[in-house]
Amino acid sequence: MRLCYCILLLLMCFGALPSCYLLTAYKYRHLKLESLSSLPSVPLQKSEEPFHFIEAGTSKTRLKRTLDSILAPTHTYSFLIIRNDSILYENYFGNIKPETQLPSFSVAKSFVATLVGIARDEGKIHSLDDPITTYLPELKKRDPNLEKVTIQHLLDMRSGIKSLETANSPFSNVIKLSFGHNVTKIALKSKTEKTPGEKDYKNLNTQLLGLIVERATQQKLQDYLQAKIWTPLQMESNASWNTDARKTVRAFCCINATTRDFAKLGRLYLCQGQWNGQQIVSTDWVRACTDPKLMEQYNGYKNQWWSRPSTRTFRDSTEAYAFSQSTPYPSVVNSRPGRDGRSRFYRVAYRSPAYYAAGVLNQFVFVHPTKNLVIVRLGHYWGNSSFGPDAFLYWVGDQL
Repeated sequence: MRLCYCILLLLMCFGALPSCYLLTAYKYRHLKLESLSSLPSVPLQKSEEPFHFIEAGTSKTRLKRTLDSILAPTHTYSFLIIRNDSILYENYFGNIKPETQLPSFSVAKSFVATLVGIARDEGKIHSLDDPITTYLPELKKRDPNLEKVTIQHLLDMRSGIKSLETANSPFSNVIKLSFGHNVTKIALKSKTEKTPGEKDYKNLNTQLLGLIVERATQQKLQDYLQAKIWTPLQMESNASWNTDARKTVRAFCCINATTRDFAKLGRLYLCQGQWNGQQIVSTDWVRACTDPKLMEQYNGYKNQWWSRPSTRTFRDSTEAYAFSQSTPYPSVVNSRPGRDGRSRFYRVAYRSPAYYAAGVLNQFVFVHPTKNLVIVRLGHYWGNSSFGPDAFLYWVGDQL
C-alpha cells in the first residue's frame, strides 16, 4: 500500500507541476528549526529604536526553580513571563537562544486579525459586516452564496466555507496552503458548504483575511505588518514570514520571530491597543477580541483569539456562591458529592479574563489583563500528560 501511494504521488506531481507541493510537503514532514532557513520567506526588519523589557534578575527565585523543573520534560523551546514590563522568568532549552527565530504557526492569525482591525480603524475596510465579495468580487462567480459571508464570519471562523483541513490527506487545503506555489489561487477557489454562523475552524478563513487586507490597503500583507505593527512595536530582532513562490505570505501561519518580540503583541493588547502613547489599534477592537462575556458567547474564540473557562472548587456552598457573585465574568456553580458520599464540594466554572493567541504544536502568547501579565511559550507538542499547556498557563497566571 505504501509503495502504491508513493507511485501515485509521483505520477500526480510529474503530471501537474515541475515542483509539486506534495513533494515539498513530504520533504518537510518532520520540520525542524534548521529547516526554516530553507523555506521561502520575506524578511521583517527590526526597529532602529528597539523596545526592551526590563531585566528583573530572577536567577535564584523559587519561581524559576519551580518552572525549570516543570518545563524541562515538556518539549518547550522557550518560556517567558513578563509583568509590568519586567521579565519575571525567561528560559531557553537545548540549543535555543534568546535571538533564535522560532515558528509561531497559527499565532500569526492574531497578527493578521490585528491588521484587519487597523485597516478598519483607518477606514480602508469600511465595516467588518461587509461581505467578503466587496473586496474579492471574483468569488461571486465561484459561489453566489459567498456574498452572505462577511469579514466578521472569517474572523470568528464561522464562514461556512468548504475546506478539507486534515494533515493526513494529500488533497487537504492545509497542505496546499502550507506548501502550494500560489496560495492566492487556492484561496480564490473558495466555496461554501454550510450557512455562515456555525464555528468551524479553517485555515482558509485567515488566508482570505490576508487577501482582503491586501486588496483594501493596496499593500502586500508583509509590508502592512511591517509598517503598522513590526516597526511601531519596536521589535528588537529581525524576523521572517513564510511565503509561496510568488512572495505571497502564508497568512494563516508562519511568522518566525524571537520570543521577546512575540511578547510585544501581548503587551499591545494588554495596553488596550496603545504602544507608549501611540494608539496602534483601537480600544474598541481590543475589547471586541478579548471581552470575557463575548468569549463566553462565542465559545472561547473571537477575532482569531482564544479563551478557555476556568474553575475553582469550594467545600462550602456559601463561599462558592459568593465567589460566583463577585466575579464580573460569566460563571455557574455545580454541586457534586465527595468521595465519602456524604460531604459535597462546589465547583465554580467561570470565563477567565485571560486570553491567548495559539498555534499548532502548542505555541502561545498568553495575556492576563487583571494581572498585567504576558506569557509566551514556544516549542513542540506539550510533553506532560498530567495537564495541558493552556491549563498550565492559566495556573501560572493564577499563582502570580
